[in-house]
Amino acid sequence: MTISCAIECDGAAWWWSANMRLLPYDKNRGKRCCSCGDVVRRGAKYIQVERWRGYANEVEERIYGDEVPLASWVVCESCAPIFVKFYNMDVDLGLGVTNLHNLLGEFESLYGPSVGFKLKLPTYQPGGIWV
Repeated sequence: MTISCAIECDGAAWWWSANMRLLPYDKNRGKRCCSCGDVVRRGAKYIQVERWRGYANEVEERIYGDEVPLASWVVCESCAPIFVKFYNMDVDLGLGVTNLHNLLGEFESLYGPSVGFKLKLPTYQPGGIWV
């Protein structure tokens, strides 16, 4: 997937929300990063991505309302700064199909120091702030 600006669209198959905080993974079973595929294990830091889709029939609507929850995804600690920076820049991330490290390489090749711009990745500070 190539770099593009995020746009509003109707009829998305699913949508997501993330609180952009690094949390300690406390489950016994590991989960794969939705970007690079590395396994996030107990004690590792991650960003949780909550996902939903629209209801498919009346039964789902009665049970869940307008939004049916899907399994959450995780973004590992190495992908998290890239995820936060691109999200803040309104870049279409293509979660689940795009490796954020590859997207960062593409971004830096397009807008590298020769063009006068260098992407500075944020660092996570205690208290839940990305600086």
